[in-house]
Formats: sequence, structure tokens, C-alpha cells
Amino acid sequence: MLLLKNSKLTFGSLCIIVTAILIAGCKVDFEIKDTDPKEEKLLNTRAMKDDFTSGFLSIKPKENNYLTFTSGTKGYKMLFHKDAIAQDFYYEKNDKHFERVVVTFGYKPDNLLIYQDTTYYDNEHLGANVDYLVESMQEDLKGKKIKHFEDDEKEYYTGRLFEYHEEIPYSNFYAVIHSKKYKTKSVTFYGYGSCTDVKKTCNAKDERIEKHFNKILKSFKF
Repeated sequence: MLLLKNSKLTFGSLCIIVTAILIAGCKVDFEIKDTDPKEEKLLNTRAMKDDFTSGFLSIKPKENNYLTFTSGTKGYKMLFHKDAIAQDFYYEKNDKHFERVVVTFGYKPDNLLIYQDTTYYDNEHLGANVDYLVESMQEDLKGKKIKHFEDDEKEYYTGRLFEYHEEIPYSNFYAVIHSKKYKTKSVTFYGYGSCTDVKKTCNAKDERIEKHFNKILKSFKF
């Protein structure tokens, strides 16, 4: 009987030891798991560190310097610059039919500020009335030419206007994006590049400004 008891104790101890080894092994595997360096880099960006902004964002490592923004209405997605901040004070949303998002970021060494204002409509009054939205944009462009593009999912109208306001240069960018599939969904987009510090000079015609706005525009998915 004594030998039997000792055998049971030995077997029980062995089970505990084996279990501990297996758990330790799992832990080691988890700790040495490789992480995507692009993903890790995006997680540490200015946009992801902002409490309000990060609530809309997900990581898309395939796009260099950009994350993915999902509308609070769930009605659209677009690319979002890693250094941009969505301004909580200006944010508006009405159920699933309307949303306004104001975003800013800068190229600090060059004294450049990027501002973008996106308004989403999903209704018969404005979202479906593309002609009215384009006409309103034409007024803002002061007669400048509007370009029309389209792909399989959307059509968009764009226009640019460079001007000085109180001797400060502004490179303005306007657009209307309309869904082909969802006829009541449209977005009006306004952005500009200007000087972060208006007391200093900047190149408001910097090619990065138009390149950024075009990237955002083409990325819209309804």
C-alpha cells in the first residue's frame, strides 16, 4: 500500500511538472512571435495616440504613412494621414445620414499646415443631388475649371484655387464624391495648404499638398 501511495504521488507530481512545462512553452512562443514593423510604427503615430482620433482608425500597413478612417456613420472609409488629428470640437454626426470631420496636420520643418473638411450626406435632399453640390463648389472656385473623374464605384469632381488672403498664401482644393452604388451618398471635401505660422513664409504650392488630397480623394469607399 505504501508503494502504491508513493506511485500516485509520483504520478501526480509528474503531471504538474509536465503541465508547467507546456504552459511555459506556450508563453515563450507568444513572446517571441514576430510583429509587423510597419504595423508597430503606425501604432505609435500621432493620430493613434490621440484619444478622439484613434477611435475612428484602423491600421493599414500597406499604405505608407496612412491609416484607415471609418466614418462614425459607418457609411464610408478613407485614408487618414498618420500625423493628422480629427478636431473633436468641430465633429458633427446625425444618425447615419450626416457627418462632418475636420482634420489638421503639418509638415513642421517647412511651416506647412494641411487642413481638410469632409462632410458626408446620405439622403435624398443633398446626398442624391450631385448637380447642386457641384454648382455650390463652382461658386467657391470663382469660375475655375472643374475636372470630372470616375471609377467602378464612384465619380468625383475636383477643382483647385490658389489665392492670397491678407497676404497669406492658400492652396485650396475642392471635391464632390458620389457613390454609384448608393445613389443617396455623397461627400463634399474642402482642403487647403498654408503657413502654420502666418508670420513666416511657406510654399503653399508644395506638391505634397495636392498629392495628399488626391490620395485621400481616390481612397473613398462607400
